Formats: sequence, C-alpha cells, structure tokens
Amino acid sequence: MLSFFRNFTKSRYGLIAVFLFLGLIAIAFAAGDITGIRNGASGASNSTLATVGGQKISDTEVKDRIERFLRSLQQQGQNVTMEQFLAQGGLDVAIDEMVNQAALVEFARKSGMQVSKKLIDTDIASNPSFAGIDGKFSQQVFEKLLADNRIAPAVFRDSMLRERFGNWLVNRATVGTDVPNGVVAPYASLLLERRSGLIGMVNTAAMERPPLPDDKTLNAYYVSHRARYLVPQRRVVRYATVSIDQIRAQQTASEAEIADAYKKAGTRYAATEKRGVRQLVVLDQATANKIAGEVKGGKPLADAAKAAGLDASNFEGVQKPELARQTTAAIADAAFAAAQGGVIGPIKSQLGWHILVVEKIEKIAAKSLDQAREELSTEITQRKTAQALADLRQKIEDGVGDGKNFAELLGDAKLTAQVTPALTATGTDPDNEAYKPDPAIVAIMRGGFAMENVGDEPQIVQTSPEGGFAILTLDKLVQAAPRALASIREQVQRDYLLDKALEKAKVIATQVVAALDKGVPMDKALADAGAKGPPAKPFDFQRKEIADKEQFIKMAFSMQPKKARMLEAPNRDGFYIVWLDKVEPHDASGDAMAMAGMRSALEQQIPAEYAREFIRAIRADVKVTRNEAAIARLRADLTRQGVR
Repeated sequence: MLSFFRNFTKSRYGLIAVFLFLGLIAIAFAAGDITGIRNGASGASNSTLATVGGQKISDTEVKDRIERFLRSLQQQGQNVTMEQFLAQGGLDVAIDEMVNQAALVEFARKSGMQVSKKLIDTDIASNPSFAGIDGKFSQQVFEKLLADNRIAPAVFRDSMLRERFGNWLVNRATVGTDVPNGVVAPYASLLLERRSGLIGMVNTAAMERPPLPDDKTLNAYYVSHRARYLVPQRRVVRYATVSIDQIRAQQTASEAEIADAYKKAGTRYAATEKRGVRQLVVLDQATANKIAGEVKGGKPLADAAKAAGLDASNFEGVQKPELARQTTAAIADAAFAAAQGGVIGPIKSQLGWHILVVEKIEKIAAKSLDQAREELSTEITQRKTAQALADLRQKIEDGVGDGKNFAELLGDAKLTAQVTPALTATGTDPDNEAYKPDPAIVAIMRGGFAMENVGDEPQIVQTSPEGGFAILTLDKLVQAAPRALASIREQVQRDYLLDKALEKAKVIATQVVAALDKGVPMDKALADAGAKGPPAKPFDFQRKEIADKEQFIKMAFSMQPKKARMLEAPNRDGFYIVWLDKVEPHDASGDAMAMAGMRSALEQQIPAEYAREFIRAIRADVKVTRNEAAIARLRADLTRQGVR
C-alpha cells in the first residue's frame, strides 16, 4: 500500500523529488500532470512541527498534504484510510521528507544558488500540460488548469523552484559511481553462496477446532479487527453522457449536402487511370542505353538492374500527377502514353537517366452522384458529427466557466441525468458483486473521485476514444467504514475461529523451533509437538536463484546454520519452519560474469546512497529541530479523524 512511496524515496530520483506523494513539481513534470499540487494550508492551526534553518513546517501544511495524498490514492482506486496510513508510519515519513525538502532549499539559498524567472518561464512553456490545440504553450490553458486545481501561480512557481534546487544539488552529489573490485567481490560472492536445509509446516487446518465465540467475545474481536471489514470510500455521482452514436443519429447528410460535396469534389470522381510502373535510375547515359536495350530485348528490368549492381524501384497503382511529383512531368507523360509492357527511356533528369517499364494499367470509370452517394454521405456525417460533438462540449465547458450548475447545464444541452449507485473509485459496488461497470462508468467514477466536495463545479470527462464524454457532479460521499457486525456475522466468526487456530499453530511452531535448536531432527520435533501434516522437505539453493522463490526460502539466507526460524504462511494457513543445515561460501573474484553483474547492480544503488548521505549532511548543516509535542498532537488529531 504505502511501500511504493517508501521504496521511491530510496532511489536517486525519489530523493531528487524528495516527497512524491506531496505532489512536488518534479513528478508533475515527469507525468505531465499538475493536478497533485494545490495551494498551501487550509486550516487555522499554525503549530510548528519542525524548524529547518529559517523555515518552519506547520501541522496544517503536513495535514493538508497527507489528506491530499490519500485523496489521490482513492482516485486511483487504492482505498487507503488515515488509520492505515498512520499505522504504517506515514506521518513520520511525511514529516521527514518535508524536512528533507526544506533542508535542500535552505542549503541552496545559503550557498548562493538562485533560479532565474526566465528558467521557470521556460519550464512552464515546455510543460505539455499547458499546450493549446496547436501544441504550443497557451497562457489561457495554463491559467485555467491552475484555477481548476486551485493552484496559485506563485505556489506553482515556488514548487518548480524547489524542484530545481533539489535536482541541482542531488544530481551533483551522485556523480561518479565507479565501484572497485574490493567492494564488488564480497557482494558477488554472496550471490554464489549455497544454502541447504529443511522446510516443515504447521498447518492451521490441522488444528483442533476452537469453541464458538459468544456474542461478547465476537463483538470484541470485530472491534479490534474492524480494518479487515472496511468498505472503501464510495461516491454517488449524477451524470449525463454524450456518445458519438447519439450525436451521429442527429447529423445525417442531406441530399443537398451530398450534391454540393459531389460538385466540389473536382476530379475525384472523374474517370482516371492508375499504372504500375517499375523504374531504374542510372548515373551515366551509356549504361542507361545498354540496360534499356536489354529490357527492350525482353530482359526483365529488375534482372537487368541487378546484373548492373543496381536496384529498380516500383510505383504501384500510381496516378499521373503523383508520378510527376515523384519524378518529372516529362517522365510521367511518357509513362502514361506508353502501352502496357512498354519500355520508356532513357530520359534525363537531375538524378540521372530513367528507364521505366509499364507493368500494369488500371482504368477507373467515372462515378456518378448515385455511385458516390454512400461514400459522400459517410464523410459528411462523420464531419458533422465531429463538429457537433466539439460544439456541444464547448457549450457545456463555457457554461461551467460561467458558473452554471449541473441542472442548468443539462437543461441547456437537452441531456438527461442519471445516477450511479454508491461506487468505489474503480467503479465497483461492494454491496453488489454482480454489478459490472461499463468503461464509461469507470471514467465517470474516476472523475467523481477527482472532485473534493459535494457541490463542487461540474466536471467533464471523456468516456470513449471516439470523443464521447460525460458531464458529472458529486451527489453524495460515503466515507470508508467497516460493515456492521450483524451483516457479516458468519464471516467474522470464521475469521475468529481461523485466528484461534492460527494462535494454536504458532504455539506448536514455537515448540518445534525450540526443539530444532536443541538438535532434535525436524520430523521428530514436528511429531513431538503434535503437528499433523506431510514430512519436512529439503531445500538447496544459491542466493542468486531465490529472487522468485517463496519468502521462507529467502528467510533461510538471513539465518545462522544449525538454527531454526518460523514464518507465518499467507492467508493464515499456518507457519513454515525453516531449519538451515549448511552454508557453502564461494569466492566470486575470479568469476567475471558474477563480478560484472554485481558491479552493475551496485552502480545503480550507490547514487541513492550518496544522495541519502548528502541530504543527511545538509540537514546537519542547516540545523533541524523537531517539536515532538506538536507532532504527537497532530498524530492524535489525525487518529481521531481516521476513526470518525
């Protein structure tokens, strides 16, 4: 859930961006998406959580950005609650990364670094998010996009400035990542290390069935595990769709339009002729005359060209004007005057001497109005449909800009409102497993989750590749909450019994581990502890082979030989017990392939390590002070918010 941003901050570019989930401009530029950045704090509190040199990080700013991060995840279909965020240490990571960001800026300014307005202007102009329909920077698009996302231009520019400082400092600190053999060899040798031992299993299903819980016990279990039964945030969206088929039905071509298009088609429907012409271009006339003579004598042009070390080109189904554009008017005249099979040339041009053979003649009869009617009708309908669709969308967008509400917009566009059930960000209905959203509903819900509050201005989202769209408004927001115990009593009871069986399995697994550490053989230790199941299985792997192996195999490579450890199995199936018998070390210093592979891997990791150490040194230089009391108050506030 949150591991992706933890891992991101371990990378070089994560450290450059410093705080991905807070919506820094570095990531906005990389994705061409600035919707993650908004104006600063939104509350009245101004408690300082940390001081970084002359900068202060307030509780309001941290809270605002965390809430924005959670909303962003919800829009992507990742239903992360405040409780889950806090439980995984999200607050500490948030504060720490905001301190890192502020420290980089403080150090840059302290060192005399500056970012010119011209450079920021250039970055803005090159951002594809701000391009108009001509592909160039549009001030109107820039202002509208910032306004739509409630981003003050000054805040946007400040974010860009901070990103520039981070890039300049961290990039310079990570230059030079050559790794000497003395560093590579120990790590490469680890990859060749071989370990062997036994894997046993204490299975939950083999445990004696626990007694059924009474109401009080079951309720207490439900309360302590309510996150397991959480229904993600859902939203009810009112919307109206405009499909390409809907518009097309109103934009059929009239007889007058078809007749007018036929008249304006010029020579498009006149009788014409297409020819297949093979051509060879030779630099000197003597060679051209020789080849032309051979071809006129019956030798294929391709063969004659090949014999001379040349290649002939081919014009397939070409009309005279097109051939003239690709050669010369004289060559085209000659090619279209010759009979099928005729040999033309040599004819001189700026490229050399041309020899041509007419291989195919296709005469195309003229098309009458009736014959061209279907083709013209389709083209006219497509053109009118595209224009009508664009006009209707522009009309609705203008209405949104004028402050019209959802009902007024639908009235102007003569559209009918529909209402979704309470759906998640991915368009699913937790109360109805049979509900299958179509692609349009998925797009609509994505737009609905992009809105912050009921009553926000209506949004327009594209619902099909052909240009279909929907206008929508947020009708109701249903906060994430656990299902009522009464509605899931049987499920909670099953979970309770499974957890009790898992607890019993853990006790047995602990006994087995203790016996193994005393030298008792695996099968005897399992039997003595009362574990029922298949006998232990051997394993024997090199470290380089375990990337796609089970977690208990990977655990064996962090153990001491002649020792045992246990690991809970997925889905509460029980506990794996790992007994490590032997460790066989290997020296990789003479293995060129192993050394090269490890050197490459280390060279990818070292820049991030350099960056972390550099930022740690910067923090020490600019003097960072944390207000632990204020941080504790914010944690309590966020915890209460998550419980509500």
